[in-house]
Amino acid sequence: MELYKATLKRIKPANTEVAVEAKKILDEKMKPLGSLGKLEELAIQISGITGRLDNTILKKLHLVASADNGIVEEGVSSCPIEYTKIVSEAMLSKVAAIGILCDTLDVDFKLIDIGIAGEIDRKYPNLYRKNVKKGTNNFVYEPAMTYDECIKAIEVGISIVEENLDYDIFSNGEMGIGNTTTSSAILYALTGENLDLIVGRGGGLSDSGLVKKKKVIKDAVEKYNLFENDPIEILRCVGGLDIACMAGIYLGCAANSKPILIDGFISSVAALVAQKIDPNTVDYMIATHRSEEPGMVIISKTLGRKTFLDMNMRLGEGTGAVLAYPIVTSALEVMKRMKTPKEVYKILG
Repeated sequence: MELYKATLKRIKPANTEVAVEAKKILDEKMKPLGSLGKLEELAIQISGITGRLDNTILKKLHLVASADNGIVEEGVSSCPIEYTKIVSEAMLSKVAAIGILCDTLDVDFKLIDIGIAGEIDRKYPNLYRKNVKKGTNNFVYEPAMTYDECIKAIEVGISIVEENLDYDIFSNGEMGIGNTTTSSAILYALTGENLDLIVGRGGGLSDSGLVKKKKVIKDAVEKYNLFENDPIEILRCVGGLDIACMAGIYLGCAANSKPILIDGFISSVAALVAQKIDPNTVDYMIATHRSEEPGMVIISKTLGRKTFLDMNMRLGEGTGAVLAYPIVTSALEVMKRMKTPKEVYKILG
């Protein structure tokens, strides 16, 4: 609890003065004003985040929070619960999509066991063993976790960021069977939007499974009286340990002036939780990928962050965020290396 409180005290708004200076520099380059669109926006935002104009991305770290969810007992997922452990090990072995993408794009990858129900027996150098609980409770019958468990998972996310401050930029993703249900429940409680606009099929639910998923979410949010409630209370009642850990990663990045790339639906819900805890955290978030999950439209509007990739993807793991790294890197290189008209004339004699 002490780390959580101390972190919140350190979160400040991004540096608007440096961001304004970055825009001025870009406006002077040999191009029509604003013609590089999102590239310019990214360079300006990162300047505001770091408080510097000479940003370079040399070290990139992708963190995946992995946890099981008791709500799968209600048949809200098409995949068995043991898939969380199996897919997590596939990621660690670099044979799952996220491991392959990180390898291809020179992004370091680490996985956090924050709540996997099974045991990962093999030794992996890129595994954090931080298990708070062997999967959450089934929130149909009781809150998913206690207040202390929720805060502990958040603090794990914060502490892992602080252990890796030699990295220039972070991204996150998740693995957890049933976590489109937990994330949808959080989004429903935070926004009160129409469930049909929030809840999707996740890993491929049938029509009857989708109906049940919506009912489970609606009943739980009403049962715990979560509409417009405190974000920690919402998270602990119907959320997941993976979402709590990712919320901590966002808080940790904000407290340490580090940019973090948001992935798709579940990663975005965790970002929304962090923003509700402290509104200044959104300054440090870069939305990347528009997930195919229907609730993504509501999240983008509520969070106030627009995505710039639309790849028809809904895998999770942080795959969309990792694909954005070359674009972010390019934005910073353009700002540093592109010349003004006067400089170009001088070079060309």
